[in-house]
Amino acid sequence: MNDTDDSSRLQYLADRAAIQDVLARYFQGLDRCSKELVRSCFTEDVHVHYDKRRPVSGIDEVMSHFRTFQRMEKGLMKVTTHFMGNLNFKYIRGDIAETEMNAIAFMVEPANLMAMRSLRYMDRLRRDGDGWRISDRAHTLDWSCRIPTDYAVTLAERMSALPERP
Repeated sequence: MNDTDDSSRLQYLADRAAIQDVLARYFQGLDRCSKELVRSCFTEDVHVHYDKRRPVSGIDEVMSHFRTFQRMEKGLMKVTTHFMGNLNFKYIRGDIAETEMNAIAFMVEPANLMAMRSLRYMDRLRRDGDGWRISDRAHTLDWSCRIPTDYAVTLAERMSALPERP
């Protein structure tokens, strides 16, 4: 083993961590209903294809198609919780990477009905001056169900529980 091998392994691990951070930030942005946080996860020229919808391109068009934000703004959803599941790295080559990730999303409606969804994200990410960001995404819904909840806070209640930072 030589210094080049060690350096390559360290870079690979650093890239994996940075990519995982982007994907976690995406879900945090959804669950906080933060358009800015979600937007920061994508390149300006991003291409996205969601199940049963036409593909969209460009960050502004992609951002306008987020149903989570639309539902929250219309009062059709109280709160969401997204969990990252299996994250598989197909490859990391230079400034390009491909991943496939499973996720579970819980979305609570005002009547305390919860939609639970199994999602799959197949992403191509690109590193630029701002770090790793998603440049191409295919999003599929594998299954979904709706069940009543016993308790659910609103997004405002969730956000008010966060400690203030100096």
